[in-house]
Amino acid sequence: MLHSSLSSISFSFVIIFFFFLTLIPHHNCSHDLSLSRHHPNPKHWPAGVDLVNTTCELCANASAAFRYSFCASSLQRLPITRIASFQGLAIVAMELAMENASETVQKIADMMNNGSFDHHGMAWLGDCMETYSHSVAALLNAIGAFMGKHYVIANAWMLQVTKGIRRCEVRFSRRGREASPLNKHNYDVLRLSDVVLCIIQFLEPT
Repeated sequence: MLHSSLSSISFSFVIIFFFFLTLIPHHNCSHDLSLSRHHPNPKHWPAGVDLVNTTCELCANASAAFRYSFCASSLQRLPITRIASFQGLAIVAMELAMENASETVQKIADMMNNGSFDHHGMAWLGDCMETYSHSVAALLNAIGAFMGKHYVIANAWMLQVTKGIRRCEVRFSRRGREASPLNKHNYDVLRLSDVVLCIIQFLEPT
């Protein structure tokens, strides 16, 4: 009788334990733009939908860190033929980020040649030059992976880009200056990367 009672109590404890486990939220995201799956699935959007505004609004509603105004203004000025699909928006955003990164490499080179930075500033610029050069290569890899539908790999390359750019921005601010001379370039690359990372989360990993 005692053995039967103990078995009954143990079984009840297991049931209660697994019930509480189902109440615990599970998170599996690699960055701060995790999206709720309650949002409309882009695969089910009707034909003719405004892809730019709908995508930017979707991402902005999903994360307070996302900047709708930047997303919309950056992508709306492009020819409609370049953004004919949801995936196409991500590719365009990566191309824009790569263009920005390439221009920043040249800007840094010009800054290093104008003689207005001390040796500490020159060291910082040299690090940022290396970061942006690596970012161009990483963006190329991300585009290739994305076009091959290897979204997990593309996501990893994009996270590498954002990590490097943030490091470039933070290092300058630690020198006690008011703002980085690359602040606008850093901001643009980071916000374009947000667009890509947001879109990737809606696509099936392969």
